[in-house]
Amino acid sequence: MNFKSMTAVAGAAAFSVALLLWWSARPSTPEHVATDARTAITTPVQSVPATVSTGVTSPAPVVVQTTATKLDDLATRLNAAQDAEASRKILVELRAMLDALPREIASREVQSFLSLKKDAVTKLDVTVKAGGALGDASSLRVFLLDYLGQVDRLAAAALGKEILSIPTSPDEWAVSLRNVAWADDSPGNLAYLRAKAREMITHRAWQQNPSSGFLEAFDVIVHAKGVDLAPQLTELVRDKENRAVAHAAYLTLDRLTIADPAAALAPLAARPEMMDGREQTRANFFARADVRDAGQRKILESYLLDPQRSTQEMESFARIFPNANYMISNNLLTPMPTPDHAELTQRDHAALKVVKGWLADPRFTRLKPQIEEIHGRLQTFVQQASADPR
Repeated sequence: MNFKSMTAVAGAAAFSVALLLWWSARPSTPEHVATDARTAITTPVQSVPATVSTGVTSPAPVVVQTTATKLDDLATRLNAAQDAEASRKILVELRAMLDALPREIASREVQSFLSLKKDAVTKLDVTVKAGGALGDASSLRVFLLDYLGQVDRLAAAALGKEILSIPTSPDEWAVSLRNVAWADDSPGNLAYLRAKAREMITHRAWQQNPSSGFLEAFDVIVHAKGVDLAPQLTELVRDKENRAVAHAAYLTLDRLTIADPAAALAPLAARPEMMDGREQTRANFFARADVRDAGQRKILESYLLDPQRSTQEMESFARIFPNANYMISNNLLTPMPTPDHAELTQRDHAALKVVKGWLADPRFTRLKPQIEEIHGRLQTFVQQASADPR
């Protein structure tokens, strides 16, 4: 399922001058008052008095800009940005500003700004980096929600559940779902995530005009082991008019099958109508079955022996079994593990042995051409692995 260094230095210098002038005009500081320069970032605007008791005129007033004011200024600049690169530079500047604060202060300032419901659009789509943090954000709020999730997971999860209580935007929901998942991996929270993911992917307006964040959020279903969402996912897979969402649903079903083949394939076997019109896609899923596992082998053989299976579907299965194709991507929550050479070799050996048994089993007579195709390909794989041990 993609989605200003010089300015920051100048701002920091101006801030240092302002702080020095402000403190030079004050009486001596009591010992119990904090003098950490970082506290000035979140204090009200201060200025040096125009005159003092000696009658000597002081310098012109110098203003210390608060974090909230800086966020307002950056929001204005984001709305005025003309292209993606300008938006990206402003967000880099914002991140540098927040990173300069202690985490607890950054968390407090971000939460305070988010509570005001202010926002600014960027010229960017949501993208995801390795580890689940965003590379680009589609709005200021999405950026700040992502940032909060990185510096204060408990606060981000609490705010995330507030956001998930009403439909705000799909990109906000995507980041909020990730934040809630990051903070709690209990069975109860996984059930909550499955329920919210179902609510999200069935939201008609979001389906019809899917944002990058909407598509990325399908990974939450994989993280939450959402095999119970198979009816909703297969409905989306069958939607030939919405290719982006259909592809996201397909990848989700595929990755659920990789993670837990028996659990993911069982509903597809029990309710074949869920894949009507997508029978060849269903063949790809069942080709994921690992025959070394007795439960998976039983489900697979039941699927193959169903007389309703068309020749076209069985030919699709024969071309790919055992399915060792993997889509590599950065995801909000889940890694994408791939089997190594030794694992693939062991699986091919086991599959070849089972396929030989199918050829000798009269129950599989109808499928003999397809099974012979699988047998020939697996023999080649096994021979190649024997000639090139790693």
